[in-house]
Amino acid sequence: MSHDPELTSPYDEIADLYDLEHSDHDDDIALIRNIVSVVGDPVVEFGCGSGRLLLPVARDGFAITGVDNSPAMLDRARRAILEADLADDISLVHGQMEKTLPLPAESFGVGIFSLNGLMHLRSQDLQIAALTEACRLLDPRGQLIIDLFNPTPEYLTHLGSHPHLEGKWATSDGNEVEKWTHRTVRASTQQIDTRIWYDAVDEPGLVRRRRSSFTLRYIHAAELTLMLQKAGFVEWQLYGTYDLDPFEDASDRLIVLAERTPS
Repeated sequence: MSHDPELTSPYDEIADLYDLEHSDHDDDIALIRNIVSVVGDPVVEFGCGSGRLLLPVARDGFAITGVDNSPAMLDRARRAILEADLADDISLVHGQMEKTLPLPAESFGVGIFSLNGLMHLRSQDLQIAALTEACRLLDPRGQLIIDLFNPTPEYLTHLGSHPHLEGKWATSDGNEVEKWTHRTVRASTQQIDTRIWYDAVDEPGLVRRRRSSFTLRYIHAAELTLMLQKAGFVEWQLYGTYDLDPFEDASDRLIVLAERTPS
């Protein structure tokens, strides 16, 4: 795997802290494993990060390719893959999910945009481009999984109301890390300007801060179905939980399962 020096990510400087925060997040893994077991591999994940989903899918015996634009995250994924002895089952691609990837058309059974990954593309055009690339890569049985938060007015108001302490975690050396965020919601473009601070606090109480910033673009359910149609998908179902409960106005998540060809 080679890195394109022109591709960088806001996660490059905080990759280890992202892992510290998400190491125990497994709410979506059972759903993804079940879908892969039914549809079959190969699998491609867009925005794979450090391999949170790659490893459990590969441990089930399925081939999976991870795509990400962050060299730091992919380096962490590579180390985790080698430690787990799964190099024969997992491939990594350094690239942008909204562009044509160096992967053959109609070669994957399942595609995944996990945990708000599609929202990291800042415009509708870029998001449609990524969905179109996903459609190109999926074979006729192809199943696309999209996981987003549901942008209810209440949740968007909460996000933009004030700085938030989003969590704290203990590091391996016994120190504590706090995550703070400040977000500005711009309804005219459906964008959320996000600034993150990770404060590492040692025993004497000294603070070492690392920060990053990025813009997300949230997507409403009705808009997403039109985007899927424009990208080439023909059928889709919307759900509100990882247990595939019906999607409702107040659902926390917007989970979409889309197909390339009619079922």
